[in-house]
Amino acid sequence: MSTSHQDSFTNCRPHRTSPRTSVMTQPDMVPGPTSRKRKALANAACPHTMTLLRSTRSMATEQKQCPICFEEYFTTPTGGEQVIPVKMACKHVFCRSCIEGQRSLDIKCPHPWCESPYLIQPDCCDLCALWAKEHDEINLLVTVRAREMTLSIATALKQLSIEDIFFKLSHSVKAKLFRHVKQTLTRFEWQYHSGIDLAELLDPFLLAVDIRATRAYFGPDLSCPAPSPDCFPPRTHDPDDYPPGEEPWIAAFFRQWALDYESENGETKDGWGVWSKKEENGPEWSWEWPYKRIIGHRTEPDGTVSYLVKWVGKRFANEWLKRDQLGHERVWRKYDKAHGVTHTNGSKSRTKKRRVA
Repeated sequence: MSTSHQDSFTNCRPHRTSPRTSVMTQPDMVPGPTSRKRKALANAACPHTMTLLRSTRSMATEQKQCPICFEEYFTTPTGGEQVIPVKMACKHVFCRSCIEGQRSLDIKCPHPWCESPYLIQPDCCDLCALWAKEHDEINLLVTVRAREMTLSIATALKQLSIEDIFFKLSHSVKAKLFRHVKQTLTRFEWQYHSGIDLAELLDPFLLAVDIRATRAYFGPDLSCPAPSPDCFPPRTHDPDDYPPGEEPWIAAFFRQWALDYESENGETKDGWGVWSKKEENGPEWSWEWPYKRIIGHRTEPDGTVSYLVKWVGKRFANEWLKRDQLGHERVWRKYDKAHGVTHTNGSKSRTKKRRVA
């Protein structure tokens, strides 16, 4: 393997030190919230908190209609009821009919940019208690064991190639793939993860900074889609990670393997396992978690730019990070080039405005 190919593969996973860094006396202990935080959580608004608005005077022009049904507030559609606006705890406004219907399906704000930290409050809200009762799922986690999981993946991949010759890999491609598998599992060994977390961590293309170099390194035998959409279960978590019909078959294979492994070996666990990693010039104990991609940006009052990132797996909601928290420089440079964001005077930044003819 040439040095250039190895470098492109090594740099294709933009790991970063998470802002959720804490100093711990033991590696497997995660500090709980303080009494002040617990009190704040108890008094916090829940997803069902809403305020009835009686006029649109305080709303911007573009906010005078419901973003879900696009009906103007305080109008009465033919054969319908009056469109009454309500403001959620996250300050977003919808019509009462739409948001009540949406709340029966999902407690998250339907606004795509919402960063609402509001948690369900089953002890204080009857609707939250009903939601918790109806969606009481047992989240299984597995402990990452590099050697055991590598052997399990090799066995599953061998069985798949026996069933369909399409999935049979050459010796060189298989060596590259399992080098990636061993490095990834060793990096996160003895941590607790769900099947979705494992599947996305093992996907060699999902976290690639330079997707072309990564595809060239692994070759078309791994990067091509499966011959039939029925070969693997559909991608239900973040289906927009890949365009329709373009998900590499190896990503779908890792998803199937990880979910099967979770169902066979998963346990209900408390905490996160051994998250700690020693740093030479940092705190004694810290941990990190990779993100998949940048999905938005905003300019802060001090002129700096923050980036909205989507984390790997389903542990954390989208989060705003500073440029120096993004890790690999090519990540934010690629995003800036695509979205016209420039940085001047060190940390100062601005967004280019396109000229309209």
